[in-house]
Amino acid sequence: MEIRKILFRKEMKLVTLLLTSMLIATASATVYYSLTMESKVTTATPVVKFIAGADSGTAGATGYTTDGTYVKLASLKAYPNATLTYDEAIKINNTDTGTHKFRLRHGSINNDTDTSNFYSIVFKLIAPNGTQYGGDFTYDNSDGNDLWTVPSDMTYMNILAAQEWSVRVVTKAASNAATSVTATVVIYVDVQE
Repeated sequence: MEIRKILFRKEMKLVTLLLTSMLIATASATVYYSLTMESKVTTATPVVKFIAGADSGTAGATGYTTDGTYVKLASLKAYPNATLTYDEAIKINNTDTGTHKFRLRHGSINNDTDTSNFYSIVFKLIAPNGTQYGGDFTYDNSDGNDLWTVPSDMTYMNILAAQEWSVRVVTKAASNAATSVTATVVIYVDVQE
């Protein structure tokens, strides 16, 4: 009998030890502390913004925000088997005294009907000296498969203080394109402060 009591006591001590360990581990897991961060955000005017170009009226540039962060080119056209070029559909202006980096980045493209009506819609960044940088930013459907091939995001380029870069838009519709078909393209101009 004595041996049985000793074993029972040892088992009880072991169970008590395990329960105590679990209680300590559980209590330890809920201990934490907080770091404090305070942020102050001030509204400001962006230094790189959209401004009108020589072809902005023809391109239907509307919806300018007062800070120059949004514009809609509502009247771009694409002709069948003809390349239509808007040399200065819109301009990007650095109003700052320092250099910034910027690029074009794909947002979305949507059609109201069949994509095969379009051949391509190309955006080009033209520096003040007339040189194109960053390559062609091309939305392509030249294979007529009814699916747009969208461009990769451009690499960042420098826009110097007080510079104005042009956005050239080149469009072309398919040879059998129906009239009044639209495609809506959303492009972001990313600017590094």
